[in-house]
Amino acid sequence: MKIFATKKRAVILALATTATLGVTAVGAGAIGSELPLRGTGTFCLSPAATQALAARNMTLEAIAPATATGNCVTLPGTGKLAPDLTGGEIPLQGGMRFSTPGHQLDVTNMRIHVHPGQGSTSADVSPDGSPATNIDLFHYPLSLDRVSFTPTTVDTKDFPLSLTDRGATAFTGAFGDSPVTVGEPLFLFTGHAEITNPLDGFSQP
Repeated sequence: MKIFATKKRAVILALATTATLGVTAVGAGAIGSELPLRGTGTFCLSPAATQALAARNMTLEAIAPATATGNCVTLPGTGKLAPDLTGGEIPLQGGMRFSTPGHQLDVTNMRIHVHPGQGSTSADVSPDGSPATNIDLFHYPLSLDRVSFTPTTVDTKDFPLSLTDRGATAFTGAFGDSPVTVGEPLFLFTGHAEITNPLDGFSQP
């Protein structure tokens, strides 16, 4: 239908304009509107954490719909991010489980929080099936050097996720000690997301 085609062209133009302005704002240092995103976040054990888990006979598994490959767990998520990294929040689906013979620590309801200059990840932690407690789990510095934008995608690469004191306490409560000390990276985080297409809500003629 002609009316639908006209509306569709208008929305495409608006999307392209918004995304391009957002990318331009990064270079200009301007504070932009948060962009809707849908994608995945991959948490890969740092080299020190990989050695620590091996020494403790501790394994890392995914909790569906997350998936695991080697020392990495990938979680899907949908949220928002400002193109200049001044704000945003991205809830992730699924989680991860750390296990030793006789003990485990489940980490679920993970949420990425973006603030000027620093990011954090909160999560529900549950040792050995006990009621979950929401804690501030990871901190990491934010740098545009590790983020790339296109008009349709956002990618991050190897953000070091440093364990907080409450995170270390959760590991100690479950296993007797923590695989890394407070302030040291437990994971390196890599993310890929697409800017959500508003045309998904339109029915075809």
